[in-house]
Amino acid sequence: MVFKISKNLSDQIADYLIDKVIHLEIAPGERILEQKVARELGVSRSPVREAFRILEQTGLVELIPRCGVRVTGLSEKSIDAYCDVFSLLFGHVVRR
Repeated sequence: MVFKISKNLSDQIADYLIDKVIHLEIAPGERILEQKVARELGVSRSPVREAFRILEQTGLVELIPRCGVRVTGLSEKSIDAYCDVFSLLFGHVVRR
C-alpha cells in the first residue's frame, strides 16, 4: 500500500506562485501582494503568508520587513553559486 500525503493549502499556494514566477507572470524584482493573492485564490491571508515563508526557504522570494515580499532576481553572484552547487552534485552523481 502506498501512502500519499496530500498537500496542504499553503503548499498548493506556493506551487501556484512558483508556476507564475517560472512563466514570468510575476517578474524578478516585482512585489507580490498578500491581499491580491488571497483575493485571486479565494483564500484567507494566513495560508498565503505561510506560502511566502515556504518560497523564502527556497530562495525564490525575499521577505522584506515592513515592505512585503519581492521575487528574487538572479545576479551574477547567485548564478555562480548555483553553478558551483550543480557541478558538485553532477560530480557526485558521476562518481556513483
